[in-house]
Amino acid sequence: MMWYLGSALLWLVYFPILTLLKALLYFVPKVRERMDFEKKNKTEEGCRSFAQDKLKADLCFEFSSEGEFQQVASLIDDALAEGKLLELVFFSPSVEKTIIDLHRRHPKLIRYLRYPVLGLSFSSWITSTTLLLVRYDFFPEFLIWSLKPGRKLKLVWVTFKKERVQGHSISLFKRAFLMRSDFTIFATHSDYKLGQEMGMKGTIYDFRMEQIKRRMEKREEKFAKFFPQYPGLKKIIDQYPRHKRLILGNAWPADLFLLKNIPADVLVVIVPHQLRAEIFEEMRSKLLELGRSLETISDMTVDPPAGPTVLINKKGILCELYADFGMAYVGGGFGISVHSILEPLVAGSEHLSCGPVNHRSTEFDLAQSFGSMKEVKNNQEFLNWLSEDISAFKVHDRLRTQIESYPVFQKEVLSC
Repeated sequence: MMWYLGSALLWLVYFPILTLLKALLYFVPKVRERMDFEKKNKTEEGCRSFAQDKLKADLCFEFSSEGEFQQVASLIDDALAEGKLLELVFFSPSVEKTIIDLHRRHPKLIRYLRYPVLGLSFSSWITSTTLLLVRYDFFPEFLIWSLKPGRKLKLVWVTFKKERVQGHSISLFKRAFLMRSDFTIFATHSDYKLGQEMGMKGTIYDFRMEQIKRRMEKREEKFAKFFPQYPGLKKIIDQYPRHKRLILGNAWPADLFLLKNIPADVLVVIVPHQLRAEIFEEMRSKLLELGRSLETISDMTVDPPAGPTVLINKKGILCELYADFGMAYVGGGFGISVHSILEPLVAGSEHLSCGPVNHRSTEFDLAQSFGSMKEVKNNQEFLNWLSEDISAFKVHDRLRTQIESYPVFQKEVLSC
């Protein structure tokens, strides 16, 4: 009964309102851009519903953008290895290329859909009876879809951090999703505890741990193929004890003031978030003001650096590089938001820090719960962090347990 009532609301109220808004806002550039984005669903072969081929998908994953996709990438890889038929629904253009490339490698196993805010109905496209939502996109259509008997809704990477930071209560709409969930995985212990207070059952896990672990297992192979300059860099790294190796990952020029007055016997390796010439030049200028000359490693590099300050102009190797450093500062915390903290945490950097803009990062909370993370607001706090004794810092037992428990969670999530 609830599904019938909900479906009636969708078709008689929700969709007509969206259609009206689309007509009224037709000439707004952002709306036109979204419409053009969704129109691709009608022309690309990969968007063809399994129903048109009289097939039924085993699982449907829905994620907003690249970050959320990476959260479940290992699960998707495992499901494909098992020969499961998958439906991948995404909202943001940021993950479009990744999904299209994945479909090209598995054309018989994957169908994908740009979530149709302004176009056709998701409910008429999906064939799976199990929908896995990753974190953000609580659209009314998903909730009503889940009300039909025989369908399962699973929530991955659920967090209430925004509500905690802003001091807001959890909305009734979000509560409705949570109560409909057949299996819920929370992002952090704080999220799990709040879920328990609402009467929810679930567990805590971050599936990106498995994805990072798999990257680390292929580290040497990747460096040999894509980073031939690594052996020269490694010779420099090995000249410094682990507690004297500092990497600034996903760094911005705004982060570099922290390096003022750092000891001369510390190796500093900088991997910028954006690999642009103007960024490199700004960083070089700021470091010269601090009395440190900068050497750069790029695809054109022949001779290895001499140290002690090196900039890496290379995409796709930061996660693997963290493993060589005892001290890791993650950039972005003096800008819009801190970048991935989970990468250095799982890769093995013992002592982490970042700037103060970390309120959106559940990874910050996770790393802090392991005693591995410190927020630094100024140069002196950074120097204090840098001088701390890290000899007692090891991979936390709880972190190791979570990483090794992936098969248990994988089995539960992929069960149809």
